[in-house]
Amino acid sequence: MGLIFGSIQAAKYIKIDQPENLNQLRTLFITTTLIFYSLCLVLRQIIISKNNTTAFEYVEPPAPGKDESTPVKTTVCAYDLDQINKLIKSSLFSTIIVSGLHLYFKITQPLIIQSVLPLFSLLKSPNFCVNILGFAPTASFERPWVVRSAFGNFESQPSAVDSSATTAAPAPSIKEKSNASTKKSE
Repeated sequence: MGLIFGSIQAAKYIKIDQPENLNQLRTLFITTTLIFYSLCLVLRQIIISKNNTTAFEYVEPPAPGKDESTPVKTTVCAYDLDQINKLIKSSLFSTIIVSGLHLYFKITQPLIIQSVLPLFSLLKSPNFCVNILGFAPTASFERPWVVRSAFGNFESQPSAVDSSATTAAPAPSIKEKSNASTKKSE
């Protein structure tokens, strides 16, 4: 959140939203957008070249209006590609909306914000950290990745399937039961 307000304040200080500086703002927006999509395509190529076929299972949260969540079996490569495709689609939608706002309504603040946020979200994403920076996929980088929302929507996040919960523990043998009962009586 501080990044958004900081970028807007810096833009006001530099007076980048003045008419004489508008072409510089547009150039900044186009350049950062191209850098973002280029990094996304590089990340996709790295994921495809790794081709990690390790299987894992997670529980997909229920869709709005549905009550039950569904378990999903996938590979690491397919999951990573799905996540980067979701990021590209959402950023493409944002880019189109911001471009429309700027061209039709002549609003400049969304250009400033959209110049910073997509790159920041990509660089902070677990997908980028694991596949490009080489972080180990443990702790906060363990799949399935939790998407941190500014609105606190943590109820509908994917969760890993607990394999120990699905297998029943073996029942204690008769000798174990009798030993436990004799220890209680002593």
